[in-house]
Amino acid sequence: MNTDLELTLKHLKALVACDTSNPPRKIEQSGLISYLNSLDFISPQVTDLGEGSFNILLAKGSPKYLVNVHLDTVPAGDAWKSDPHDLIIENGKAIGLGACDIKGAAACLLTLLERGLNDYAILFSTDEEAGQSTCVKEYIKTKPVFEGIIVAEPTQNMAVTCHRGILTGTQEFFGLAGHSSEQRALNDNAIHKLTRWSDAALKVAESYKGTSFQDLQGIAFNLGLVEGGIKPNIIADHAQVKFGMRPLPGQSFDELLKKINTESVEHNSKFTSGFIAPALPASGNIKDLELFADELGLNLSAPVNFWTEASLFSEAGYRAIVYGPGDIANAHQPNESVDLEQLNQALTDFKQIIQ
Repeated sequence: MNTDLELTLKHLKALVACDTSNPPRKIEQSGLISYLNSLDFISPQVTDLGEGSFNILLAKGSPKYLVNVHLDTVPAGDAWKSDPHDLIIENGKAIGLGACDIKGAAACLLTLLERGLNDYAILFSTDEEAGQSTCVKEYIKTKPVFEGIIVAEPTQNMAVTCHRGILTGTQEFFGLAGHSSEQRALNDNAIHKLTRWSDAALKVAESYKGTSFQDLQGIAFNLGLVEGGIKPNIIADHAQVKFGMRPLPGQSFDELLKKINTESVEHNSKFTSGFIAPALPASGNIKDLELFADELGLNLSAPVNFWTEASLFSEAGYRAIVYGPGDIANAHQPNESVDLEQLNQALTDFKQIIQ
């Protein structure tokens, strides 16, 4: 291993040891801020936004670009073969919770700062994984001035300029309780109302199969959690479904919600929105982002289905792309890993971007 990679793995081991899982997002107790404050080559500017949301800004000189990296992770789960917070190196991979998504990128950046850079701006945030993004939203409100934003996510060191938007919500249904032997159960049961609404909503989603934006096809629609009822011989008076939708760039959230009938009168239902954020690009032309990636010397990726906070920067008018080491297929699962070769390439690419 070269010395830069060794130093990167040292930082990555320290970052993985910090339990920044979200939820519960106990960032202060994780040791993350203490570790960053212990490094004598940076002076972190920490902003506590409450409830475990922290912006940690590392800045010096007059940087052209901002690199944003979220340091929270998904919870570990029970299927790990080793301690998820103890980084191990095996078969050319660094294995540990967050190594791929996306502490590997953060470790690369810390290595470059330790080696010495005159102009840089790096924003570490801590609330991306819970569908909240308070950190990025609040930072955008400060109206920072940059020529472009690079949001780190596992893209196999390719520049992503296009991805889906995201909308989550809860649809509640109300019925009239009673004995299940009554024939009115067919219409008065809240679960029956939910079932009919869900069937119609799925058909609406399927009707978009012919739509596309570059390589992205149709909309993604998922009924993720269904709750309701008490027992088989009681007409359910309440039921709800939590759902998610991933529209294409340029598609109207309001139009999609109207088409799936979230304001349904016939089903006696109520819609409550969850996390809503635009696709990438949210504003401007995708060609501008492709030119930005070329300006940075990065290879273009095909559009991706997953959502990133780059769209929030794009919505605010910034040129924003997604780039980072790791494969999204290795994220959000036990024994998460990042290839050492990709960390090496990211060191080269990030140095080129920042300088």
